[in-house]
Amino acid sequence: MVIEKISKQLGQPTKSLLGWMVKRFLIKNNRILEENAVKLCAIQPTDTVLELGFGPGVGLEAAAQLLSSPEGKLIGVDYSEYMYKVSTQRMKHLIASGKVTLHQCSVDAMPLPDSSVDKVFHCNCYYFWPDLREGAAEIHRVMKPGGLMVTTLNLTRLSELASQKVIPGESWRPENYIDALRATGFTDVGMEDRKDRGLVFQVIFATAYKWRLPGFSDRQQTPTEPPPGISCWQTEGRIDDLRAQIVGGVNTPYEGGLFSLEIKGAWKPSLNISTVLSSIQLLMAEPNPDDPLMADIVSMPSLYGPCSSAREGAGEESSEYKYNKPVYLEKARRWTEKHAVQRNQSLEDTEDKTQGKQDKVLSAGRKREALGSLEPQDNSKKTCL
Repeated sequence: MVIEKISKQLGQPTKSLLGWMVKRFLIKNNRILEENAVKLCAIQPTDTVLELGFGPGVGLEAAAQLLSSPEGKLIGVDYSEYMYKVSTQRMKHLIASGKVTLHQCSVDAMPLPDSSVDKVFHCNCYYFWPDLREGAAEIHRVMKPGGLMVTTLNLTRLSELASQKVIPGESWRPENYIDALRATGFTDVGMEDRKDRGLVFQVIFATAYKWRLPGFSDRQQTPTEPPPGISCWQTEGRIDDLRAQIVGGVNTPYEGGLFSLEIKGAWKPSLNISTVLSSIQLLMAEPNPDDPLMADIVSMPSLYGPCSSAREGAGEESSEYKYNKPVYLEKARRWTEKHAVQRNQSLEDTEDKTQGKQDKVLSAGRKREALGSLEPQDNSKKTCL
């Protein structure tokens, strides 16, 4: 019974004796984590910064000192009414000046505009969220493209609390949070060990990679403009039948062409489409067989559809890039010439006839046809996450 009460107070402190004790505990034990989360965010004076689960306000104070420009803003969200009132009192002067804004709300339903935050930080709180993926998706929604998120935690302390059932379940394990971040559109996700004032702790870094899929609501996609070289649209308004195009990157063996994809079947637009397309683009630019996400993309036969040569060679290219890069580069260039440029010449001729002298027609040297399509998935096929 006591353990259960402590667990609830850690996740959502209330104005009570036990809640007051939790507040003192957080101030004492989280200060190093809070200060390092702020430091590792590399906050700039004009940034808009968000802290999740601000608690008694230690991290808020540290971050506010770095936002010296009038344009710099600090936002905080916390589910606890008690912590909201404590931090509101603590930051009252900065709140009155408009520098700081605090919200009492859940991390998966923040009253913030899309793509409005430059940096996000939090410490020792993700394992109290109702749903890791929903929380991660909401964080991704409010972050600007390329925004940095930093999470600090003390694994040793967490494992002790978990063994005592103070933290229930398995959500405290960082790999679960990392998986949620990757699944919702974050890139460059990783964890490092750090040490400060004798305390060894862990830091999770993640970058918000974002683009907009026309026709989808903000909660069905990562909301911003497509990165250079990627476009995607619906076919006859169907959410389960999409078309996408990826331009081969400069200084890669795929340079000078356009790859078209058909995306069909049972996929989740809020989790899949950004990750898959951006991963394919990255894979074409700089394959990395040691990256699990890259390996999954390479090994998906359905990406290559009826093009048997592409399907059979996908795994070969992955290993060739690692162990015999010259062979990989030559094969990629050869496939580009054979399967892309030649087929796009006829496509361009058709466009010339219908479009006349319009500048919208690209030269044959800048276009490539699809290597294949994503075939409709039946119930026996695994949905890509």
